Amino acid sequence: MSVEDVDFDFENAQTRIILTREIPDTSPKLSRILASKMGQEVEVPYWTARELVQLGYARFREEDVLNYNTLSKIHWRETIPASRQLPALQANFYCLLRRHVTDLQELSKQDQVKLRELERTESLVRDIVNCRIRKIVSLAASPTPSEELIQVLTYEERILYLILNKTIMDWKTKLLGSALKS
Repeated sequence: MSVEDVDFDFENAQTRIILTREIPDTSPKLSRILASKMGQEVEVPYWTARELVQLGYARFREEDVLNYNTLSKIHWRETIPASRQLPALQANFYCLLRRHVTDLQELSKQDQVKLRELERTESLVRDIVNCRIRKIVSLAASPTPSEELIQVLTYEERILYLILNKTIMDWKTKLLGSALKS
């Protein structure tokens, strides 16, 4: 499965939003949402949720929003000098991250404040990703990582881990023979 496949699944996965105002009765496809009242949580595909949020009819739940403060906390956990652990990220972290950065790029075209936020966000993101890659490489090179370590990886990271692990094990076998594979 590729990043594009993960993105497609994410776009079509159900997500919860909170209605912020009444939605006009213009589409029978929205009947389930129309029955909901302002302030209620509803579950819809992510692409629908995003449209409703952009149109001002809903907002994402606080725990489903990625912003600079959230990224700063993740960055802090990832870059603790003594930490070699991989802190768990929400399963759809990279999907949300790509959308957040894309939104900031669009907003920064007309807003200098957003441009500075984009630059700071990109710096945090590079650090977070680089830290996680280093930890994943180390995990992939270890003889038998525990299942719970692998469980904290996002789907995209698991793909990277499997590719690296296979490459490292194949390299060790070719270089050192099967006796020193582990």
